[in-house]
Amino acid sequence: MKAFRTTLIALMLVGFMAFCNCGQKVQWPDLPVSEATPYFADAAKTRTIDTAFYEIQNAKGKKLGTILFSSPYSDNIKGYNGPTPLLLTLDAKGRIKDVVLLDNQETPWYAQHVKEGGLYQRWQGLTPAEALKEDVDAISGATYTSNGVKKSLVARLRAYERQLKK
Repeated sequence: MKAFRTTLIALMLVGFMAFCNCGQKVQWPDLPVSEATPYFADAAKTRTIDTAFYEIQNAKGKKLGTILFSSPYSDNIKGYNGPTPLLLTLDAKGRIKDVVLLDNQETPWYAQHVKEGGLYQRWQGLTPAEALKEDVDAISGATYTSNGVKKSLVARLRAYERQLKK
């Protein structure tokens, strides 16, 4: 988990530098395969597609899916105590597989309540376009955290749609 936290901090720093770099293109860092294997067991290679956007491949080069980080696209979106950074995975067909709340400053009880309330599962199996159309209710008792997660997911998926059009 510590390596994952370090990777996330590095990704956030590069994202910040990209926005402050006066239009110059900044190379987004590679995602270590070890960060992809919890979500894609057969992962052997990661390929940086764009900012916070990675294709995951097996040893034969077959696409297994995609990993998206909500940062830097959601850095200004707050839950109760601060940003609600997410990791999203898409399967090889482009459907949402996982939504994971990364290290954050939310009160642990509220973050756990959101998870146990099933908020993340509400997007599973949907395409990004379908997920953007979903009107997902917040989890009662953790409204600020839920809304932060929802807004972070929307911000990331909108950025993903723009990235696909490049």
